[in-house]
Amino acid sequence: MPMLAAVILRYGYALVFVSAAVEGDATLLTATFLAHRGYLQLDLVIVVAAAATVTINQVYFWLARRYGQQRVAALRESRRITPVLDRIDRHGTLIVLFSRFVYGFRIAIPAACGATGMSPVKFTIGDVAGSIVWSVTVGLAGFAIGQLLERLVDDLRRYEGWIALALFCGVLAVLAWHGRDVLPVRALRLRSRKDEA
Repeated sequence: MPMLAAVILRYGYALVFVSAAVEGDATLLTATFLAHRGYLQLDLVIVVAAAATVTINQVYFWLARRYGQQRVAALRESRRITPVLDRIDRHGTLIVLFSRFVYGFRIAIPAACGATGMSPVKFTIGDVAGSIVWSVTVGLAGFAIGQLLERLVDDLRRYEGWIALALFCGVLAVLAWHGRDVLPVRALRLRSRKDEA
């Protein structure tokens, strides 16, 4: 454990950056819990996670803008795809702003925005604003969860004797309840064997 703590202290923010680029929510919640435990600083965790998601979204956007625009242009004639593309054109900034809260579309939305030819300035404004809202919201929630868990564990330690006694009594009650059916059956079997003998 001391070695793990040393690694977190030395490379923690780099690990948060790389991990948040791959999986933002789980990384941010874990990192804010570590911040609650004193291994990292909460404000830096939030900034690093936000920067990581902006960076990776820019990569998806520019790759799709470079390689996807011709494919999307061919799809514009399809009746099923046209309404989706029209929504992206009309509400693109709002879609990007809230894309981090739409689970499962984290890669698809920046890529769709790039492939449809959204303005890079428009995308970046929505992306940065969404990243700030997401990182602050999830970061503070993770920190609060850490505090709640710590209080819960402290409360459990304080009452662990009573909790153990309650569990023990519960197990005894369950065994007694199930045993009440078994004992009369055994007694009847013993009586019937004695009668047969």
